[in-house]
Amino acid sequence: MPARILFVLVATFWVLMNVLLWRAEFGRGRETLSELSLTTVVDRILNAPDPSVLQIRHQGQPVGSLRWIPTVEELSRPDSATGPGSPEGMVDAAGYNLDLDLSLVPSADAPQRRLRVLAHVDLDTNYVWQNLSLRVFQRPATWEISARAGDDAVRIRYEEGATRWEQTLRPKDLERWQELLGPYATLIPTAWMGDLQAMARSPGPDTLHWSAQSDWLRVGRNRIRTYRVEATLLKQYTAVIHLSRAGEILFARFPDGLQLANESLPFGFRD
Repeated sequence: MPARILFVLVATFWVLMNVLLWRAEFGRGRETLSELSLTTVVDRILNAPDPSVLQIRHQGQPVGSLRWIPTVEELSRPDSATGPGSPEGMVDAAGYNLDLDLSLVPSADAPQRRLRVLAHVDLDTNYVWQNLSLRVFQRPATWEISARAGDDAVRIRYEEGATRWEQTLRPKDLERWQELLGPYATLIPTAWMGDLQAMARSPGPDTLHWSAQSDWLRVGRNRIRTYRVEATLLKQYTAVIHLSRAGEILFARFPDGLQLANESLPFGFRD
């Protein structure tokens, strides 16, 4: 079960990166269907002043936590540009960084099966990804995945004790993703297999549909103003994310009963 949760979260992370890429290549999406442009929401997310610390529940059971940490790479400016006459609080961005620290604990009775995932993404000022690195730890095994925009390749490294290997995958290799996953392919829900095969053969802007709007999130007897982002993958898998007006993630709901709630929300919170 933790492996399925990991797959859902990594797939969601992959979808987010493709949203940023498609937005740059095909425009901002169908903004007429929402009150906000996705660009506005992405800008708030990447410029959020604080990290989002989220508790993960699967079908109501706590299974781990996630730290979502966006940072802005400041553009160095000459001293004359930061003098008394410059606007206070203004920062010129040279790019953005996004770090994720995911911890999954399948059972208190089996702490050795704990999974930890560290991800780092570099984005340019147009929100297009430049570098991506992903590290997965489950003692004694370690996986490292890295990619760079324009290289047209994904590099994978595996290490477990004295066993080590590295491999570079090209787009044509990704069509054989079931073969590459080997026994781990059985961890993917059967209902997803056909859709993932179709997506691997012909990914495109129609694979993912998104909308963004202003909304309210009810917490106890109070309501909080939020940005609501809804993404639908392959016209049937829907994710909903509520963000604070400052860009902090408050609540997220994914398929298969997977929910992420900000640690600042009260226990037993329901959207």
